[in-house]
Amino acid sequence: MLKLQKLHQYWHTQKSGKLFPSRKDIDPLDFWYALGDVSLIDVETEAGKTEQFRIRLLGSNIQARIGQSLTRKYLQEFPETGSLNKMLLAYRQVLNSCEPVAYPSFFLDSQQQLPFICCIWPLSSNGIDIDMLLCCRERIWDDEIEHINTKDAGQFRIWPYQDWAGHPLLSALHSPQLSLEENQGDLTTDRPAC
Repeated sequence: MLKLQKLHQYWHTQKSGKLFPSRKDIDPLDFWYALGDVSLIDVETEAGKTEQFRIRLLGSNIQARIGQSLTRKYLQEFPETGSLNKMLLAYRQVLNSCEPVAYPSFFLDSQQQLPFICCIWPLSSNGIDIDMLLCCRERIWDDEIEHINTKDAGQFRIWPYQDWAGHPLLSALHSPQLSLEENQGDLTTDRPAC
């Protein structure tokens, strides 16, 4: 999962001591290797209302798979109901936990279901409120499939960031050095009330 590992390290570096990087802190050309599988999602919130997710960027591989561009459209227009429900659950968990999450998914490609890991990282223009999500998916291979229990007691499985270190697939994303730096950052920075 080299693509997700590199993107996670990039996200972490771009935080520069903040809780989250902002959209201004990231340059898609810096992660050219993942652009076909990246999406940027705007988080629109109004007091007393459920947040809305608007697609700002949808990678070319995703557009090719679903057969359309959804740029500037709301996530609810995503044509695959199963994927839509997973994305909504995962996006809301990022908003609630204020941390990255990952989840397994299967996408139809050339008439077969292929396994992927999807990761979502929070972005914030003011350093506190999450107003954008950086998302990326990466195909996993047959020898890795045994590590993705897609069902846990009949429920869709989302891996919160604190579980990445102990997960056979995600531990490469959650390196000890990053954990130490993140924990030190948490001691000096007030975390938002998520």
